[in-house]
Amino acid sequence: MLKASFGLLPEIVFLGVVLLIAKGMSKDELRRIFIWRNVPLPVFAGILVMFYGMDILLLELSNFLQMVLPVPDGFFSDRFYIPGNVFLVIVTGALFPGFTEEVFFRGVIARRFFRAYSPRKAILLSAMLFGLMHLNPWQAVNAFCAGIFLGWLYWRYKSIWLCMFIHAYHNILVTFMPVPLVSVENRYSYHELWHHPLWFDILGLLLFSLGLVIVRFTYPFKISASRR
Repeated sequence: MLKASFGLLPEIVFLGVVLLIAKGMSKDELRRIFIWRNVPLPVFAGILVMFYGMDILLLELSNFLQMVLPVPDGFFSDRFYIPGNVFLVIVTGALFPGFTEEVFFRGVIARRFFRAYSPRKAILLSAMLFGLMHLNPWQAVNAFCAGIFLGWLYWRYKSIWLCMFIHAYHNILVTFMPVPLVSVENRYSYHELWHHPLWFDILGLLLFSLGLVIVRFTYPFKISASRR
């Protein structure tokens, strides 16, 4: 049984925006956004490792944020699309936003920011907009952090397909990643709070660092567009 809610509405709106933008863009501009670029396998593997480690750290960041700023009771209730099986969770929670949000924030917004600003400023501005789009601080902080690295990947490899896949991969990880948790004594509210055991955060930092080193120093500028 599918449960439609407010949470899916922004994705539908973004899809509509993306389609309207696509309609108003030239065929050459669309071709440039969606052009396929070959990413070396070691780089791709490094990105997967980097984001796995980053998501461990982002989940812990979310834990600490909720300790400082507890989520109000019922705030997230009925705000998300809740499918009845794993396949639909992946489609609605990962593939759908991975496509629409990346085309909008990296393919359209960041791409234009890169033309007007330095890469650093363009990445930060697009990440800020990506975070604000989530409309609440508990998701906005993590979205901003993820947006920085997604923007960096788009600037570095010019591949919207890579960003779409990694965005979907990120969403799947934060939804299904097995996370060991330790209960936190809660003195200020009735919310049950958690954090990771130290070894899990260290593992996340090591994976993130390893993946970043692989991505940073493996085939740094040998990305090419495939010929059709």
